Amino acid sequence: MQRTSGANPTYSSSSANSLVFGEGVVNDATSVVLFNAIENLDIANFDAIVLLNFVGKFLYLFFTSTILGVATGLLSAYIIKKLCFARHSTDREVSIMILMAYLSYMLSMLLDLSGILTVFFCGIVMSHYTWHNVTESSRVTTKHTFATLSFIAEIFLFLYVGMDALDIEKWKLASSRFLIEPEYQILGE
Repeated sequence: MQRTSGANPTYSSSSANSLVFGEGVVNDATSVVLFNAIENLDIANFDAIVLLNFVGKFLYLFFTSTILGVATGLLSAYIIKKLCFARHSTDREVSIMILMAYLSYMLSMLLDLSGILTVFFCGIVMSHYTWHNVTESSRVTTKHTFATLSFIAEIFLFLYVGMDALDIEKWKLASSRFLIEPEYQILGE
């Protein structure tokens, strides 16, 4: 991170925010990919072949999700730049950007890949290539649209987690399970 001498203090905080957000998203995506790879792992018959299979599945999920996201982002940039039906129409440009991001997610789910990783890399590529091919009004509209959708999604997430944490039945079930099955105490599950 660059140190600023007072000339542009927002650049430094903006870069730090981007780095922290990006690192958090990559950590989340990696944990989802690891979970998908470990989901069908047979612990009872664990040996070197199972370990290599696990590592191979993780690498396959990680790299194919990344490649799919990059390809969809590049396709979005190509469509916006070369096809004339979207040229200078804010509605069409914004719609294509949103639909291409959604297409990357849908394709990753169709192929049993990591949706979060695919959308993350699609967004990175779109911000580098597609963003510079749209009009200024489309840039402003896209920025506000995604900020609004992000805010609404966060509200729903926090509401769901908060309501789920207050579900008394789950707390009763968890406490009775902990008392009845003592092996969970030893294993830490």
